[in-house]
Amino acid sequence: MKSIHLKLSVVSIVFLAYSFSMSAQERKEPDFDKMFKRLDANKDGSISLEEFKSAKRKKEVPVERLEKNFAHLDADENGMVTREELEEGWKKAKNKKKNKQG
Repeated sequence: MKSIHLKLSVVSIVFLAYSFSMSAQERKEPDFDKMFKRLDANKDGSISLEEFKSAKRKKEVPVERLEKNFAHLDADENGMVTREELEEGWKKAKNKKKNKQG
């Protein structure tokens, strides 16, 4: 009987720890100002496709994927991404991913 209670306690603790970690991850949003400043290399107030495809990012993500992501972020299709478009695009992508999972 003690073995069953011990197992249930361990399972409960693991479940609670997982729940808390998921809640913290869901609440945490990136610092859009910091992200935007990092991507806006020439500091002109918008991110160009070339800035978005910086050398560091090319090593992490295929260029075709970066171009596709940039197109999704560029809501007004003017070839530049503003800070607002960056944040809005990130939130839309997060919601889309969340809806697919749920």
